Order: sequence, then structure tokens, then C-alpha cells
Amino acid sequence: MVVDIKLYDSDSVESPEQKKVMLVRDDTREALESYRQLENVQERPKDDASRLEVQPKLVSKFYDLVTKFYEFAWGTKFHFSPRRPGESFRDSQLRHEHGLCKILDLQPGMKVGDIGCGVGGPLVTIAEVTGANITGVNFNALQIRRAERNLARAGLAEECDLLQADYMNVPLDDGSFDAIYAIESAPHAPNRLMFYEEMFRLLKTGGQIATIEWCFLDDFDSKDEHHAEIRSRIQRGNAAPHLPTTVECVEDVQGAGFEIIQAVDQTVADGDPTTPWYLALQSRDFGLSSWARTRVGRAFVTGFLRAAQAVKLVPYGTADTAEFLHDTADALVESGILQIFTPNYLIHARKPTE
Repeated sequence: MVVDIKLYDSDSVESPEQKKVMLVRDDTREALESYRQLENVQERPKDDASRLEVQPKLVSKFYDLVTKFYEFAWGTKFHFSPRRPGESFRDSQLRHEHGLCKILDLQPGMKVGDIGCGVGGPLVTIAEVTGANITGVNFNALQIRRAERNLARAGLAEECDLLQADYMNVPLDDGSFDAIYAIESAPHAPNRLMFYEEMFRLLKTGGQIATIEWCFLDDFDSKDEHHAEIRSRIQRGNAAPHLPTTVECVEDVQGAGFEIIQAVDQTVADGDPTTPWYLALQSRDFGLSSWARTRVGRAFVTGFLRAAQAVKLVPYGTADTAEFLHDTADALVESGILQIFTPNYLIHARKPTE
């Protein structure tokens, strides 16, 4: 089946004044329409050239839609973490990031790649803790701008760099990094094997990677209609056309040439069953962002946004974006309760010396 994918690109508008008006009026609408086409990409082979070109652009549109929502709910760190009793959500994220520093043995002056760096929250923490010189790679212009601001606020603008690029084709030399980490970035890759092959190319011989993956676990049954429906909702709501099993993920990393050091579900190894990774999505934390995830809070937020859309206080599509994010959160919670999915599957691997 041939699917026609149309992308909105404000850079094609010639007049700066016209571009500014279009960005204010239409960016959310166009981003939402582009994002809705992402599922069509699944029908193309993973090595199809058009998919490799189109999917990153559609995922970037997704982040044009959701970045402000994520910042409201998650601050500058858009990742889950194994959580322990008595530990806040923010503290669990910090502990998780500190753990990556130890796994990779990051030291002052090391050249490190952060592949899919978001708005730079983890990059700032890891750079402050280790003194490493980190280059964050991200294909979304909005998030790069946010990351630049966050680096500047942390006083790291001179020590660390940001690169707007497709992380399937990074414009850096072979062996640019001593170590690489990727936190929940691979789900957006149109071809996961090629994603890891690019990390392999960018890494020095003997260097190590730590990649945190979204994976379906052994209890996931693709023939179970409920499991399949949950998988579809998670993929659709997170701009991830195909999420792998843990076995598939390890096979891809090995297929790229890496030696596996460890592969483990950190939600089990480093978390606690009384404080599951999806706790924050259940509105069981205190705070405004947690209240917004309650049934009453969701109804209020959606109603407010629809009213604001009607009087053009917020762009068209803002309320729809909030609604699909609510559904995505519900699907993630269901997957966690059923123990068929983890957002914290760690693969720690090495580029062989021979």
C-alpha cells in the first residue's frame, strides 16, 4: 500500500512576517495532522528509504505537539525511572541518571554522546556529576532551543554541545565519542538496527554504550487482543510505530556489532513493586501536575483547553493533544499492571577492540 505523507514545513514560507503569523496560527494544527499520519509509516518496510526519511520528520512534529505538556508534567527530564519506597519521582530520575554515570564510568574530559537528548535535563545532570563533555543530539528544533536555554542556565554552554540532526545519520566523524547513552530514544527510530549501527560508528573502539529501552516483556502475548490493543495505544500515543520485545532489542544491538555486558529490566533490578514505574501516571504523587492526571483534573484540563481554543487563546488541536496523552498514560499504566511492558530495559554493551 502506498501512503501519501504530507509534511508542513514553516521554512518553506518566504516572508518572515508571514512565517511568524503561520507559526502562531497553524503550527499546532499542522503538527497534529502530520502526527496522525505516523501510523501509516508502519506499513512500509523498516529499510524503506522513504520511511527512513519521513518518520523522523513526523516524530519531530509529535514533539512540537507534546513538548510543552511534557515540560509541565515532567520538567526537563522526559523519562521514567525505577522507583523505591519514600523516593520522589524527581529523586528517582536523578538516581537513574547517576546510575548511568557509574555504568559507563564517565570521567572529566570524556567525549560523550547523548543520543536523543530531549530538552537537556539528563545531559545537565550527567555533565555536572561527571565533568564529561557531552554532545546532545536531537532532531527537533523546539527541543534544541529549550536545551540551549537549560544548558545556559546550568553554566554548561561552553563545556557541552547540542547538535540538531537525525540520529540515524549524525554528521560527526567515526569514533567521535568515548561513551554514548540513549535514554528512551530508540522507540522513535525507523530502523532500530541502523540506529545501533550509527551508535557503533560514532563510538571509539573499546567504548561503551548504555541504552534505556521501551520493550515488551516475556508475558506479552501478541495474539491476546487486549495486549495487542494496549501495544497499539502505547505506540500511537508515543510516536513509536513498532516497539520490540526484549529479545528483539538485544538481537538488534548484537547485530550492530556490540558485545552485550548486561541486559536487564531496571524496573525490577533497581525498583520496588510497591512503587512501580507507572506510579506518577496514576496521579498518586502530590502536586499540580499529578492532580491534572486525576479523572477530575483531566476533565477540567480538557474542558478548559476546548474553551480556550474556541476563543483562540490556545491553538486548535491543543485539547486533542491533551486527550491522546491521557489515553497513552492509561495504556502505559495498564501495561505495567499486567507486567507486559517496561520503559527501563537497560542494555549495556561494548564496541569490541578487535
